[in-house]
Amino acid sequence: MKKLLGVLLVLVVLLVGFFTVVPKEDRDHINPFVLKEDVYVQINEEAVPKDGRYEYALNGYNEKGEEKEVTFDSGKVLKEDAYLKITVKGDFVEGWEEVQGEDIPESVKAKLN
Repeated sequence: MKKLLGVLLVLVVLLVGFFTVVPKEDRDHINPFVLKEDVYVQINEEAVPKDGRYEYALNGYNEKGEEKEVTFDSGKVLKEDAYLKITVKGDFVEGWEEVQGEDIPESVKAKLN
C-alpha cells in the first residue's frame, strides 16, 4: 500500500511539474483532447521583428465565427491586408497559408471586414 501511495505521489509531482514548466502552446501540441481548427485572419498590423523572424499577434475567426487571438511568426514580412488561414491546435500554430477573399467562409468574411 505504501508503495502504491509513493508511486501516485511521484506521478502527481511529475504532472504538476510538467504543467508548470512546459508552455501552454507546447502542451496543446501534444494533448490529444485539443482539437485542430482553422482560424482566418487579415494582416492589418505591423510585424514585430524577433530573432531574425517577424511575429504577428492578430485576432481572427474560426468557421463558427468565434473570435480567436493567434500569435505566429514568419521568415518575411507579409503583405498588408492579405488573408491567412492558420491551422491551430489550442495555442499551438501548426501552419498557415495565404488565401483569397473568396476562399473565406461568409460568416468569417463579414467579421474580418
